[in-house]
Amino acid sequence: MTRHILPHSPAEHMADGVVLILGLCFAVGAVSALFVWAVLAAPAGALWPLVPYAVGLIASFSFSAAYNLTLHAPTRAVLRRFDHAAIYLLISGTYTPMALLGIGGSAGLALTAASWTISLIGISLKLRSIHRWARLGFALYLAQGWLGGLAAWPFLTGLPADSLVLLVAGGIAYTVGTIFHHSNRIPYARAIWHTHVLAAAASHYAAIILVIR
Repeated sequence: MTRHILPHSPAEHMADGVVLILGLCFAVGAVSALFVWAVLAAPAGALWPLVPYAVGLIASFSFSAAYNLTLHAPTRAVLRRFDHAAIYLLISGTYTPMALLGIGGSAGLALTAASWTISLIGISLKLRSIHRWARLGFALYLAQGWLGGLAAWPFLTGLPADSLVLLVAGGIAYTVGTIFHHSNRIPYARAIWHTHVLAAAASHYAAIILVIR
């Protein structure tokens, strides 16, 4: 018999679904608008660093929606791997235009290369087994976070102040959201968590636009 699972109440599942669909619509619409604007008005050379960001944003929201809305347990198990792997893709995709266009030079190249190296390792591990290297995968997420800390000075000197504020605000929104992500007692915790993810993505999207304007 085909197994189905419902990780929370039907009302919570519906609320989470609404947020996830809104997130996917945001990703597709935002990327489309970004590329139209970049082609028409962005400086020369600003287009290609946006490609990995666009791929990461759409992939992350697509796999998140597919995984969280699917009730078929075997399918969820597969989608969960892609959902977790897409997080690395989004992080490095976001780093790419911020580092190459915002910081620039050797520091920007080094930050981009380091981020993508970590991501390629993390994606490979997640797609092979989401449980076997769980601790290593978590350490790689932390390593990507620490890259931003190591590059704090280049970010401070290379990014516009308003873009930097939005970048930090997005990080705070995501961090606060993890409280709900790890909670099984707060009603509608998943929907609240994904709302924070959407807010963080919107903040980072705005920060990237300010960098390349």
